[in-house]
Amino acid sequence: MRTVMRWKAICLLGVLSLWTVASVQAQQPTVVLSLKSVDELLDDADFIGEALGQEGARETAEEFIGQFTGDKGLAGIDLEKPLGLYWNVSAAGQPEMPVIFLPIGDEDAFKGLVKMLAPDLKENDGLWSMTAVGQRLFAKMANGYCFVSNSADMLARTADPKKIVNGKYDIALDVSIASIPQPLKEAFLQQTEQQGRASLENGPPPKNDAEKKGQELGFEWTLAALTAVVNDGDRMTLGFDVNSESRLASVDFGLSGKSGTALAKAMTAYGKTTPAFAAVATEDAPFRLVMSYPTTGMLEKIDELFTAMRDVADAEIDKDEKLKDDADKKAAKDVAKRLFDIGQATMKSGSLHSVIVLDEGDDDTVLIVGGTRVAKGDDAGKLFDDILKLAKESPESGKVKADVAKHAGARIHSITPDLKEEQAAMFGESAGHMAVRADSLWFSMGGGNLDALKKALDLSGKTAAKPGSPISLRVKPATLVTLLASDDEGLIERAEALAGKPGDVLNVEIVPTPSGAKLHIEFGVDLFKLGIEE
Repeated sequence: MRTVMRWKAICLLGVLSLWTVASVQAQQPTVVLSLKSVDELLDDADFIGEALGQEGARETAEEFIGQFTGDKGLAGIDLEKPLGLYWNVSAAGQPEMPVIFLPIGDEDAFKGLVKMLAPDLKENDGLWSMTAVGQRLFAKMANGYCFVSNSADMLARTADPKKIVNGKYDIALDVSIASIPQPLKEAFLQQTEQQGRASLENGPPPKNDAEKKGQELGFEWTLAALTAVVNDGDRMTLGFDVNSESRLASVDFGLSGKSGTALAKAMTAYGKTTPAFAAVATEDAPFRLVMSYPTTGMLEKIDELFTAMRDVADAEIDKDEKLKDDADKKAAKDVAKRLFDIGQATMKSGSLHSVIVLDEGDDDTVLIVGGTRVAKGDDAGKLFDDILKLAKESPESGKVKADVAKHAGARIHSITPDLKEEQAAMFGESAGHMAVRADSLWFSMGGGNLDALKKALDLSGKTAAKPGSPISLRVKPATLVTLLASDDEGLIERAEALAGKPGDVLNVEIVPTPSGAKLHIEFGVDLFKLGIEE
C-alpha cells in the first residue's frame, strides 16, 4: 500500500510540473494563476491571522512593502482589480516564459516606483526594459495593465486579463489540459509510468499474492486514471476562497472532460448516481459520511483481485493450527468463498453505497450507525447462520444472539463485544447490533443503538430532505471533540466555545458539475482556534 501511495505522489508531482510548462497561445493561455485583488489578499491574511491569534497581518504586510519600496507602497497599482500571471508553450511543445499582469490605476506613479526599484529603466516604442534583482525584465502597458516578462517576445501579443481571470476565487489556478501539445503529454505519461514501475519494483516486497495483485491493480488503475485525465481532460481548476462574513473558507479542485470521451462519460455516470443512504445521514449529526459511486470502471480487473484474495485465504486456512482436521478447514474455506462471492457480486452490481454516522447516544455515550449496500444480502444472512453453527462450541458464541428483532425486512442480531475500559466509557455497556437485509448490511453501537438502527433501516433508500453529492463527508469538528474527547480539558473548553456555531463546519464532497466534477472542501476558519493553546 505504501508503494502505491508513493507512486501516486510521483504522479501528483508530475502533474504539477506539467502545469508549469503548459500553454499554446497568449490569448488563451493554458496555465493561469489569478488573484482577485491585492486588497482581497491582504484582507484574507488579516482575517486568517486573527483566527490564528496573530492579529494585524495586513498592517505588517503593508509595513514590509513600504520598507521595500521606500515608503511608496504599491504606488500606481490598482489594489481592487485582479492580477496574476500565465505561462505559454509553443505548438511544438517548447516552453516559453511566464507573463505577469498587474492592474494599473496611475501609470506615472507606477513608473516612478519602477524607476526607484530599477534605476536603469528604459523605454523604447512602448516597451520597457530594466534589471531587477539580477534579472533582465521587460514590460508593456496595455488595457489598463502592465505585463512583465523576462522575454520581450512574450509581450508582442498579450492576453486580455478580463477574459482569463477566474473571478470565482480569491486565488485560482486554471489549466487548459486540452491545449497541451500531445507529444508533451505522451512524454509526461511515459516518464511517469517508468518512475511508477521502478517504485513498485524497488519498494517493500508484498507479503502475499493478494497484496501483490492489489499493488499491481492499484498501479494500473492509477495509471489509467492519470492517462484519462491527461489525454481526455479539458480543464482543471484549483481555487481558494475566504468569506469573512460567513467565516468560512473553501478549496476547490475541479476537472472537466472533453465531450464524448470515456473520462467525460465516467464523470457523468458519477453525477447520475443517487446516494442510497443519504437520508440516514441527518444534518444534526457531528459526523456523517455518505459514499456512492459507480464501479463500472473497475470491473475488468475485479475477478483477478478476488481470485488472488481467495487463494491467499485458502493458504492461511491450511496453515491455521486452530482448525483441527480437514473437515474444519473445508468448512472455513467454504465460509471464505461465500464471503468473497458476496463481495465480488456487490462490486459487479454497478455501484457501491455506504454510510457511517456518529452522534450522541443515550446516557452520554457515542452512537455509531453504519450500513453498506450488498448484492446478496440473503446469502449474507445464511452465511451468518452457518458461522454461528460452526462456532457454537466456542466460548465467544454466547456473545452473539440471533434474531433478537426484525424490522423493515431485516433480521437483527445482538453482539456484546469485549470492550476496554476507555471503549466502554465511550459506547456504554449495552450490546451492539447487526442487521441483515436482502439489499444491505448494518451495524450499530452506543446508547439507544437498536432504535437508531431501526430508524436507519426505515430511511434507507429514501430521498434526503436536502440533496447532497454522491460522496460527501460532513463534520462538526468542535461538536465532535466535545463528544469524543475525555482528558484534554483545554481542548474541550475551546471546542465548547465553538460547538454549535455556524463556523463549526468541515465539509468534503465530490460535487458533480455540468461537464465534470469538483472536490469541494469547506471549513470554518475559527476551527484553527482548536489547536491554539492559550
